Amino acid sequence: MKYSISATLLTFAASALLSSALPVQEKRLFGSDTADGMSDVLLGDENCKDMAVIFARGTFDSGNIGVWVGPQFKAALESRIPSLAFQGVEAADYPATLGTYLGEDGGSDTGAASLAAMVADYVNFCPKSTVVVSGWSQGARVAHKALALMTPKVRAKVAGLAVFGDPHALFSSDPVPKGIAFHSECFTGSLLDPLCSKLPGDFKFPTSIADITGPFSALPGLVSGAEEAKAAASLVLRFPGQLLSARKAFTDALTDTSKMQRLLLSPQHFMYGNKGLTGKAADFVAGLKK
Repeated sequence: MKYSISATLLTFAASALLSSALPVQEKRLFGSDTADGMSDVLLGDENCKDMAVIFARGTFDSGNIGVWVGPQFKAALESRIPSLAFQGVEAADYPATLGTYLGEDGGSDTGAASLAAMVADYVNFCPKSTVVVSGWSQGARVAHKALALMTPKVRAKVAGLAVFGDPHALFSSDPVPKGIAFHSECFTGSLLDPLCSKLPGDFKFPTSIADITGPFSALPGLVSGAEEAKAAASLVLRFPGQLLSARKAFTDALTDTSKMQRLLLSPQHFMYGNKGLTGKAADFVAGLKK
């Protein structure tokens, strides 16, 4: 089966035109794409909090928590946990590109190392805090990888792992470490998210790159607020360049049916923050508080 990567450019050019024509709400619905709650504690700007949550954003997302899931998750947690330090994995350490997703076993190695180091610093500084690791999309895989990098002593301080659209099973069979409560949000059924769901027996795999990229054209019509609209437009414009830079890994996945599922993005994959699932995850996290 042969694929033409040039077809991707045409698909995303059309998507970009679609997104630029959509009306944009000016209100920022859930706040900034950056959160430094744990850093503020470590720098002495804030006291230790009852709970600390570190979040790894998904591929293409901005800041250190992005716009699609991170801000919504933060807002849901703040409504349930008065004493909270919410932190994103720093963009300087975690580029969250298609290249790190496809070329580094599903998630950035430096991102995982940064997350693990932040948790180690925080639990040493605030040993009484309840710590939860979290992530969306590639960030979920980064969270899994970070847990594997922690020393047993540090990992024992982590109460839970909360993930959204988690592709971990597509790259590894390693289970969540014992003693860590696990919560995963994944769209199944008619609103299937192929990156985290078990595919039905009659699932039709794509036969062209256009089949893979085509669903993105629907994304701009599902946005909530100006920040997501900008992110959707940016995604359709940036994707071709990142695709070309990750050409070998992308082609390998296309030609290996056991890996093709890793490429099956859908509009639903971006909707965890807009469909109330961050609230369900926040309930789980709040229940872990000591």
